[in-house]
Amino acid sequence: MDKWFNNNNFAKILALAVSLLLWFMIHLDEVPTTPTITTGTTNKVVERTVPVQPYGLDSNSYVLTSLSTDEVRLEIKGQRSMLTSIFTNDDYKVLVDLSQVKDGSNTLPLVPDLPSGVEVVSMEPSMVTVNVEKLGTKSFNVNIVPEGEPSAGYSAGTPVTEPSTPVKVTLPEGQLEAVAKVQGSVSVKDAKEDVIQKKVKLQAYDAEGKVLENAIITPQTVEVRVPVNQPYTSVPLRIKYSGQLPEGLVLSTVEPNVKEVSVYGSEDALAGIQSYDQVTLDLTQFDQSGTSTVNVDLTPPSGFEKIEPSSIQIKVTISPFDEAEETTKVFPNVPITLTGAGNGLEGTLVTPRSGGLNLTLTGSASMLEGLSSDDLTLTGDLAGLAVGTHEIKLEADLPRYAKLDESSTALSATVKISEKAEDTTTTPGEEPTDEGTVAPDPTPAEVENGETEPVPDEEETESNTDTQDQGQQGSTSSRGNLNNNNSGTGSKSGANP
Repeated sequence: MDKWFNNNNFAKILALAVSLLLWFMIHLDEVPTTPTITTGTTNKVVERTVPVQPYGLDSNSYVLTSLSTDEVRLEIKGQRSMLTSIFTNDDYKVLVDLSQVKDGSNTLPLVPDLPSGVEVVSMEPSMVTVNVEKLGTKSFNVNIVPEGEPSAGYSAGTPVTEPSTPVKVTLPEGQLEAVAKVQGSVSVKDAKEDVIQKKVKLQAYDAEGKVLENAIITPQTVEVRVPVNQPYTSVPLRIKYSGQLPEGLVLSTVEPNVKEVSVYGSEDALAGIQSYDQVTLDLTQFDQSGTSTVNVDLTPPSGFEKIEPSSIQIKVTISPFDEAEETTKVFPNVPITLTGAGNGLEGTLVTPRSGGLNLTLTGSASMLEGLSSDDLTLTGDLAGLAVGTHEIKLEADLPRYAKLDESSTALSATVKISEKAEDTTTTPGEEPTDEGTVAPDPTPAEVENGETEPVPDEEETESNTDTQDQGQQGSTSSRGNLNNNNSGTGSKSGANP
């Protein structure tokens, strides 16, 4: 091999071969092209309609309200293959720079943005007028509208939003005054419990209820809870008592932190409840004088589903008996209830005609202050009485902290026992016969003084005879019942329980 390179003839032949190769490569591009190739590489002029694309606007301060034109006509040239196949319409752009605009009308140049190798022959128009308006921001409270109706018997409460603070509405300053409200909606159709929706879209509305589509609301959504409640009613809270205080101590005040409670249930159940009396204060827990607070959990009455509040606090003050300040109070027209009539018999109250008696009670002034005549009951027992007119003694059901005054110890009433009529319809002039019914209402003076109308003479003899029989039955005048211990809301006492 080395001998060939050292041979002049070999070197000359190799040099000639290289020269021919170079000549061929240089002159290859000068060979005439075919007609097809020539057609693909010649320049071509075309027209295109290109949209105007704004950019650079400070969107925190301005909003673009209009363009004098949104597209331009471009006449461009370039190689045919580039114009027809390589580039798409998205590659041709006409831009307008809004970075330096001012509030109002601005005339700005249009700048074509074309692919490499493509030139602009002409552009119409070459300028554009843009209108921008300065933005303004104002705060509005959120209004949530429940849509539809909850399940039968339920009601929708006031919606609660989170965040609860006002939202901000951004619009061109000229349109901001048109905003009347910011509102969202939540469906409560057929709901039986609270409706919670995490993202409720908010929209701005004008005074005619039309949506302002271009309004920017911050935040755009809020979380909403719509309370769905059962029917309820508020009733007085009444406290019962059990047990006894140690000797020498009396109740001075009993003050719950609420006077009423709300109970939830059906309409039938609500119609039948007058008060909530399921709170019992156990007096055995107090062994000395002083003031203490007792926490009591409340449970719904039978037939009800919920009670609010679910617990209460009762402030109780115990005082020594010799320090308690007693007083008397008259309770007018305490109602009389007749019970225990024999089979086939019924009792009618003859006197007092008012259907009740005045009671004078003794106890702590603060506790008696919370009592009313509706908290007291007089009961007449008709057991063992035959047909006729009788005078009976009455028993008083009193709160534990009150007792009958000496002026109210002789409690009696006159009743008429008769056989039950088969026809219960009362004709004009016929005397009522239902058990526990009363005579016509008394005069105001009779109510005030507890006076009653005398019994007719023809019935006095029979009444006196029956009274003697009644006395042999051992009825008592009053009992200060210690087992029925209702008190008014926030009732206060001072009598020894």
